[in-house]
Amino acid sequence: MDSKVCAILVTFNRLDTLKTALEHVLAQTVKPATIVVVDNNSTDGTIEYLQSVDGQNRIHCIFMDNNTGSAGAIAAGMDFGLTNNHKKYDYFWVLDDDTFYAPNALQDLVENIENSQFSMIGLHGAHIRMGRKIQVKDDVRLQEVDYAMIDGALIKATVVRNLGTICEEFFMMCDDHEYSVRMQRNGYKIGVLKNGADNRLYLGGGGQFTRATLWRGYYSARNHIFIIKKHFSFVNLFGYCLLQSKLLITAALLAPDRFKRVQFRLMGILHGILGRGGRTLDPGTLKFTAQKAWKFAKSKKLAIHIPLITTQVLELFDYFELSYNVL
Repeated sequence: MDSKVCAILVTFNRLDTLKTALEHVLAQTVKPATIVVVDNNSTDGTIEYLQSVDGQNRIHCIFMDNNTGSAGAIAAGMDFGLTNNHKKYDYFWVLDDDTFYAPNALQDLVENIENSQFSMIGLHGAHIRMGRKIQVKDDVRLQEVDYAMIDGALIKATVVRNLGTICEEFFMMCDDHEYSVRMQRNGYKIGVLKNGADNRLYLGGGGQFTRATLWRGYYSARNHIFIIKKHFSFVNLFGYCLLQSKLLITAALLAPDRFKRVQFRLMGILHGILGRGGRTLDPGTLKFTAQKAWKFAKSKKLAIHIPLITTQVLELFDYFELSYNVL
């Protein structure tokens, strides 16, 4: 099988797991034509390592000037694939640095997408009902879904050429949800292949009231607003309001850090309404980067057009955010 696959591997400060993840990609029975490794300005020796392997074994490295999150890095990888004059790709295979894939993973994805009506096949996904994700059946190997997790997903290059790349303004969280909605609204079908070909380490963090879920809650609240604004429906708006109300009440009643957790989620809702994209909250320091975020929003024309909201009011929001960072 000689499908032209452009693999996009995103990494940030995970040198050891990156090396293992790259070994698994190189060990695929169907080899990617190019392995694009996008580094989000790592500081742990990853850049030096990637410089040593750049150009070997079909590896091409992209070094970002700052941390653009998974969304910005995937978009950069897709842009490279679309503009590569030396190779025209049939597919994009999107990968994370904390997931290891079985040798047959890519071959299985290519075979199934070529013999089905799907334009994207992921290894995990869900149905969407009232804005909520409902898990797929585990006993159905290949099935149609509303949403596919982009980590490990194979996407037809024609889809990316027609619809554009992942939205970089999402930074982290929900970028694959938006892309799934975008695809469906343009008539493309999405599938999930339950083949158990990935070993996910979940190094990004999880749990209910952890440090990771603080910033994840913020970006999830903000980015779902972006999705509603881009692909509006009253059903999704109603479902979003119900979900956020539930999460806010749960945090207010049960979280040990209830004030900060509620604050972050409300700030995410506010920034979503105002259209503040990019890295508006640093996951490492949990500090808001208000001025940079607003400049990003204006440069990408993301701000919602509300005539009554003036520049002075927006600067007042910046003041409140910076005051919260000091506290």
